[in-house]
Amino acid sequence: MIPVELYGINAQRCERMYGELPALVDDMEDDDAYGEVLYAAKESNILSTVKRADAWAGAQPFAWPEDVAMEVEMALRSARYPDVGLFEHLMTLDGVDAVRISRWAHFVARVYPIYTAEACAALEAMDLPTPFKPDDIASYGVYVSRIEGLKKHAPAAGLPEIGLPRARVLQLGLERFE
Repeated sequence: MIPVELYGINAQRCERMYGELPALVDDMEDDDAYGEVLYAAKESNILSTVKRADAWAGAQPFAWPEDVAMEVEMALRSARYPDVGLFEHLMTLDGVDAVRISRWAHFVARVYPIYTAEACAALEAMDLPTPFKPDDIASYGVYVSRIEGLKKHAPAAGLPEIGLPRARVLQLGLERFE
């Protein structure tokens, strides 16, 4: 049964994506830079993970006042997957958008997917309206729900067991899927 997050999906295209997914992501374990950030993340030091995530993405690191740093840390610590509502107020910070927040949340919690235009386009091609609007946290919420639906619907052989977050496997697979 297809989960509600995938209502209206082009089932044939989705099944083809699952069939190709293992080959699309077979090089993931060789991504040492990603692995270093992922496995160095510690719940006790969220701001360090934020800095590592920004460095991994080539983003300019932040020098926040202590109160802003605490606000970022509390939002990332308090969020409960798949909810993205606690991230909305972070969008008011200069230089922060849903893409950046998605990277932080991904490395901190290891379940949130990284928000990319390519993955959204692949979902759109599967007849799942998934807008890519970095300035809108609600659009990221739609994306999170689509990825969650794909995780729920995945056949046993469709999601390779490679020791990395399933959200990352699906995100990269979608980006590479044609």
